[in-house]
Amino acid sequence: MFKILHNRNYLRFWLGQIVSQLGDGFTRIAIVYLVATLTKDPLAIGLVIFAQLLPTAFFGIFLGPLADKYNRKWLMVGADFYRMVIVFLMIPFHHSATALIILIAFQGLGSALFDPARSSSIPDLIGEENIQQAISLSQSTRAAMDIIGPSIGALLMMTNNYNIIFAIDAVTFALSALFILSLRNLGKNKFAHASSSESYFMSIRSGVKEVVEVPALRFLLILIIPITLVCGILNTNLIAVLTNEFHVSAFHFGFMEAATAVGVIVGAGVAAPVALKKFKPSTIFLLGTAAIGILMVLIIPLDGFQILYGVLPVYIWSIMVGVLNAFLNVPLSSIFLKVTPAAFRGRGSSLLGITASTSSIIGILFGGWLSKEIGVLYGTAISGGLLVIVAVFMPLLKGYKSLSNNKQVESISETQQPATVN
Repeated sequence: MFKILHNRNYLRFWLGQIVSQLGDGFTRIAIVYLVATLTKDPLAIGLVIFAQLLPTAFFGIFLGPLADKYNRKWLMVGADFYRMVIVFLMIPFHHSATALIILIAFQGLGSALFDPARSSSIPDLIGEENIQQAISLSQSTRAAMDIIGPSIGALLMMTNNYNIIFAIDAVTFALSALFILSLRNLGKNKFAHASSSESYFMSIRSGVKEVVEVPALRFLLILIIPITLVCGILNTNLIAVLTNEFHVSAFHFGFMEAATAVGVIVGAGVAAPVALKKFKPSTIFLLGTAAIGILMVLIIPLDGFQILYGVLPVYIWSIMVGVLNAFLNVPLSSIFLKVTPAAFRGRGSSLLGITASTSSIIGILFGGWLSKEIGVLYGTAISGGLLVIVAVFMPLLKGYKSLSNNKQVESISETQQPATVN
């Protein structure tokens, strides 16, 4: 996995991800704490998550085509500087929960522009044969920053000076932009000329049409709807399960969050890449879907184990949530990036983000309602059972067969070449 860092261009690309996501970790914990203390309303925390997902869900379709028509390097640099300005604006408004939530949504607009450009740039930087390694490293890095960022942010919060936290995050966006500016072979999209004759709205239409007409991609887009919806339910219920049902202390709660992130690092960095060398990505995706559904069902007996054996079974369960999360995300991202035609990768990435974000929003809302009706334990277990049913019927569908037999998908597990030094 780390062999691709021998590519100096990709090394700078990766360092930009590290500094940016590290700063995001500072800001995320600060905003959640500020909104919680300013409003005293648990619903406000849900609004923070909603504000983060909303821009991609509703505006991603309009921003994704830009990554296929224009210079991706400058799109990412512009998005980074835009987000830097938005985070700086949080400094004078940090006493207003409403203002912070609105600014989070505006920051999400920058991410909705940045993410498709970043995803579609990966093959240009490291080659088609190294896509899976890049996805694994990116997932592992994000999980590591999810541990390190909030931890450092919590220490900074002890100073009671939130201006410093927002200022540091703003600087990290500037550093990320500088790393991207230093990339040599990430210039104008070589397919941009072909799409330049199309109008903006025509490029949106052609991109959707091109991606949806590929059977494997169409199947994936349909399939991730129930999967991300159920994962949205899990994300909504997990905090309530740990605090209200298992009654874990604040000390253990923080470490359990970290344990889930450690699971993602192990899953994305070790387990998923090893599995992808031995099995088809479609098989890994199928097994990961079934396994995370079973894990959610097991939350019922976990309640009893927690009473008998304390917090250890909950730690193990939390780690497995992270590991299995990687078994979904790594093959999904690798497959989608590999199968999407190169000229449409920006629009393909935006479609993936739109589908996942919209389903997550629905899952978050539905999870809250389901928990009120039947409780968080049974709500989580029933959702997991539905995910198992999806996995059982998945191989019977025509789309799964086209995905499983796709030669480009098979090549993800067959080509594990080291990246070339640039």
